[in-house]
Amino acid sequence: LSSEEEEKAEEMEVGRSKLFSGDVVLALAPEGFAEKWAEKEDFLMVSTIGNVPKPIVYYDYVPVAIFAAMIAWVAADPEISMVQAAMAAAALNVFGGWVDAKLAVSYVPWDLMLLIGSMLGVSRAITNSGVADFIADGVKNAGFGAHGALFFVYAVTNIMTELTTNNAAAGLIFPIAIGVADKLEVSYMPYVF
Repeated sequence: LSSEEEEKAEEMEVGRSKLFSGDVVLALAPEGFAEKWAEKEDFLMVSTIGNVPKPIVYYDYVPVAIFAAMIAWVAADPEISMVQAAMAAAALNVFGGWVDAKLAVSYVPWDLMLLIGSMLGVSRAITNSGVADFIADGVKNAGFGAHGALFFVYAVTNIMTELTTNNAAAGLIFPIAIGVADKLEVSYMPYVF
């Protein structure tokens, strides 16, 4: 290298140069890195070099048809639940080869599923123990009225969201909101949505 080229190479060293908006960083990563991190918010864009995507064929649009059929099935048959139809559609996608079953399991946020499941148990405990009715009676006896009670439920939910996760707050406050609406003899819809 000439002395001018050596100076440019020294200026381009990552440790000594500043990164600016729009700069591209090429990182050497192990196989599977792009699949794991492509959908995460940690990186703006993750792509692999050297892989050319295969051309799209009509077969690639079949999952859209499966999804539309799932929605139509649920709408047409009231005895079929959305969960049953979704499981059938998922099975078709796996058997058809559009979804890799091993990768699908890795996309499920199991920590969130565990949190939601445990909050359902806590929610049931709040209802069965009478805590929800006790709080609902307190809100009714405080004389808030329907609008004041709605603000109370909103404020408590907001505070709980700051202390825990959104899902945990919803699981804890849901039976209380239902109880408040029941005690005030108003529709529960504004309280739970």
